[in-house]
Amino acid sequence: MSNSSKTLPWSRPAEIREEEPERFPPDLLQQPPGARQEYFERQCLIEHPRLLEALDAAMGAMCPPGEGASVRRPGTMMLVIGPSRVGKTTFIRLLEKRLLEQSRAQMEQDPGFIPFASMTAAGPDTSRFDWQTYYRAVLRGLQDPFLDGKTARIPTRELREAMEAALLQRKPIAVIVDEAHHFAKATSGRRLQDQLDHLKYFENLTGVSHILVGTYEMRPFRMVNAQLACRSIDIHFPRYDASKAEDCQVFQSVLWALQRQLPVEEEPLLTQQCWEFLYTRSIGCIGLLKLHLNRALSVALREGARTIRLSHLQQTAMSESRVALALRNAVESEAELVEAEGADERLLTLLGLRAKPASLKPQTSRMEEEQKPDKPAPRSQKRPGQRSEGRDAIFQSLSGEEQVAG
Repeated sequence: MSNSSKTLPWSRPAEIREEEPERFPPDLLQQPPGARQEYFERQCLIEHPRLLEALDAAMGAMCPPGEGASVRRPGTMMLVIGPSRVGKTTFIRLLEKRLLEQSRAQMEQDPGFIPFASMTAAGPDTSRFDWQTYYRAVLRGLQDPFLDGKTARIPTRELREAMEAALLQRKPIAVIVDEAHHFAKATSGRRLQDQLDHLKYFENLTGVSHILVGTYEMRPFRMVNAQLACRSIDIHFPRYDASKAEDCQVFQSVLWALQRQLPVEEEPLLTQQCWEFLYTRSIGCIGLLKLHLNRALSVALREGARTIRLSHLQQTAMSESRVALALRNAVESEAELVEAEGADERLLTLLGLRAKPASLKPQTSRMEEEQKPDKPAPRSQKRPGQRSEGRDAIFQSLSGEEQVAG
């Protein structure tokens, strides 16, 4: 079995596509259960439309069209945003692969050139982001010889300058940051704007793009200030929405490709029998789908089952409450990131190139007038204790007859 990952192109369902997706190597069934599990978990990467669109957008923002990365575009901050477990880790792995392929010629000409540095913003203390950890991670990604050696280690106070020098010398195309939503967990009183301005400083100084990959928690990054809003690029990596016919078809296609790669003796008929259940529990996120299948495969292999059954899927599915929480977060975030119709007209109106519609002009309707609270009655100008008109006196003297009767 090869140690290299297997990349599977997305495919259409069997009824509209003649060629079936590739299956796992037959000799894999002779391997121990752990090896079969590792094959599916680590070596099967599915290239599907949502993933390819995000990859193309990132590559297009960093590199000019055509082969060769010797000429790169100025440093740009890219925000790759999507729901949890949509496949962002797979996105990073395939992006690294593309950058290596595109940079092969330049790497042969310039041995000091390294096309990218990858790191994660979630350090040992996940409660906060630490810049010293970031500097070390970038230096490690650029293979700095003085960072982890036994001698001539870089002092902590010089880490930032050392990282800047490494970026200028190695000339990478990008720094790829996974779990980038941790930038919002600032230290020492830093605000989110300070964090992103710090990254923008490195981009201006070195010309290296920063690709921040994270969950929908990164939405505030887009609007932290006007300058960053104009100089950064949003790359939305959404889930598949089965209420749309095309998304539903693609999801089933990806599921079909995955079921063909499950290393069990009998291929499970997931697309034909269980796709709605699997879609419901993954909310259309391919990463969640694969995680679910991987857990079900683990149960099936422990039992020595010939295939994956519905009972395995039900046993390893996310609970309803967790699915509902993930779905609610995804739907609310999608509404913010997907541009509503009529954006151009609204912007033209803001710029004064379109007259403001009459329906938007402030006016008071009859109904609004009727709903207004009644005006308070004017306060009396009488002095305290002065008798109001029409009221009787509090005390009247009794007549003579009444006095006798009393």
